[in-house]
This record gives sequence, structure tokens and C-alpha cells, in this order.
Amino acid sequence: MISKMSARRAGAIATGVMVAGLGLAAPASAAAADGPVACPAKCTATVKIVGFNAWYQSTVDNTYSASGLTSWIWVGSNKQGGHVDYYLRGEGTMRKLYNPAGGSSSTPLSQKVVTFRVCGPNYIGGDACTPWNVPATS
Repeated sequence: MISKMSARRAGAIATGVMVAGLGLAAPASAAAADGPVACPAKCTATVKIVGFNAWYQSTVDNTYSASGLTSWIWVGSNKQGGHVDYYLRGEGTMRKLYNPAGGSSSTPLSQKVVTFRVCGPNYIGGDACTPWNVPATS
């Protein structure tokens, strides 16, 4: 059995925002200290539980276009199920999209996503989340 302290050391959490297509990542410490993280209209955020080789990831695409739809959101993970919390333009209610363990979920949206974060179990009794990300909406 692993002690709680060992599990915490092994389960270090790394977060970042990836600028689509560029492979750039913002360190979690910088992102958390500065508050919400601005990103392009197509933006991917990832939280990794390092000692458990687990990750949770979400992508928002505010460039998506289909009849009556202006955005698209995706969430996935490699082990346990996670979720993405998000807000749409003109709404004050937080929405959630869940994914099954080791799988993914997505949905097209009729409004642009104005802020989002991805979360998943941290293996020590809670959730790990990225900072709030603010994708471009124009």
C-alpha cells in the first residue's frame, strides 16, 4: 500500500494550454498565478497526473461552422472519466460535458465558448483542473 504522502509525491499535477498547431504550453504555475489564460479561437487545455500516467484534455473550436452552430467542444482522457466546465456567450450558467473512462465526448454548440477548464480525478481524493481558459470568440 502506498502512503498518502508517497501518493501525493507520485501524483504531481501538470497543467497547460496548447496553442493549436504550435505545440506551445503554458506552465501551470504561471497560468495559475496570472488567472485566466487567453488562447486562440481553437484552443486545447490538458491536465496531467504525472505519477499515475493519466491525462484529461479538452479542445474548444470557436471557428467551427455549421447550420445554426458556431462552436464545438471536446473532452477526453486516457484512464478515468473527466469533464470540461464551460460558459457560453450570453449565458451565466456553467455547463459540463463528461467523457467516459478512457474515451471522449464532443458536442457542437449554438454559441461561442467564452471560458473553459478541463478536470479529472487526481487519484488522491479530488479533482485536478486546468486554469480557466479564454478562447478568442471572433
